[in-house]
Amino acid sequence: MKSITLLLILFFSFFITIAQELQGVVLNQKSNAPIIGASVYFDNTSIGTTTNFDGEFYIVLKQPINSPLVVSFVGFETAIYEIQNFETDKIYKLKEDVNILAEVVLDSKDEWSREFKLKQFRREFLGQSEFAEKCTILNEDLLVLNFEREAKQLVVSAKAPIIVKNNALDYIVKYDINDFYISYNMDIEANLDLEKVFRTVASVGYSGTTFFENIESKKHKRALKNRQKAYTGSALHFMRAIVNNRLRKEKFKIFIGRNQAEPSLHIKTFKNDSLNVTGVELSQKLNILCKGRQSAIKSEVKRFYIDAYGNHAPIDKVLFGGFMAKQRIGDVLPLDYGL
Repeated sequence: MKSITLLLILFFSFFITIAQELQGVVLNQKSNAPIIGASVYFDNTSIGTTTNFDGEFYIVLKQPINSPLVVSFVGFETAIYEIQNFETDKIYKLKEDVNILAEVVLDSKDEWSREFKLKQFRREFLGQSEFAEKCTILNEDLLVLNFEREAKQLVVSAKAPIIVKNNALDYIVKYDINDFYISYNMDIEANLDLEKVFRTVASVGYSGTTFFENIESKKHKRALKNRQKAYTGSALHFMRAIVNNRLRKEKFKIFIGRNQAEPSLHIKTFKNDSLNVTGVELSQKLNILCKGRQSAIKSEVKRFYIDAYGNHAPIDKVLFGGFMAKQRIGDVLPLDYGL
């Protein structure tokens, strides 16, 4: 009995030493009044909460994370913070969004119907996979869609986070769009059919913040298998394999062109235990194969960094191709998946 008690004490002592606690309050910048029900979360994770009646929040992290903290509430401008110190209470003040009522017409008067534009947005935002087909956007009425003919772009924005129910992976995904566009590589006639328009897509660009909420449906066991399927060969899977020196064990193969190469010769890692990150240098563009899924990676900086969750930065300087690039909201997993 004494030995069991001792083990429990040691276990909880260990948990306390590695856990990080973040607490603070969210206020209206103008009035200093507490904001009740504000969302506070680490971007691209399921780690977050909402503020209480006093505007206060409390989050426990089991291990350090480098993902930025997002604080948002309808009617206020979303604020994003890099957390350097978890020890002191934080005060976050949100600024009222003066443009919240400015958009009275949801769509521009272009020649494309709203439904025509929605179909394109769904395809490029959710993806085209089997899991994407199981996704539903619950608040499409908040989307503002404009086809800009001169720029050959479909530009999409929203006045509040887009809420996606992913029935295949059992997640509610809240995505706060910063910008979203679809560029086309040719002039598009007004009466062009949808499939022809899809074939003219040159590129898709989007950025924003993401929060995941777990749900448990009657098919949750199947959803857990689907999550593992989505994870295998993904960018998150690859980054974690690099950090943990498990590229071979996780069945990743590296190629230079069509020739298989030794990973350690082209992926150099530099551990920084004090910051809990791993620096990574790539020799050149690398082709990747994992259980039949083909991808490519290229870094535009000499060294990028990965934290214990598999989160990499600077995110816009690490470019992906193939399977990793094609995964969209319908296939994406939170950074804390499986941890």
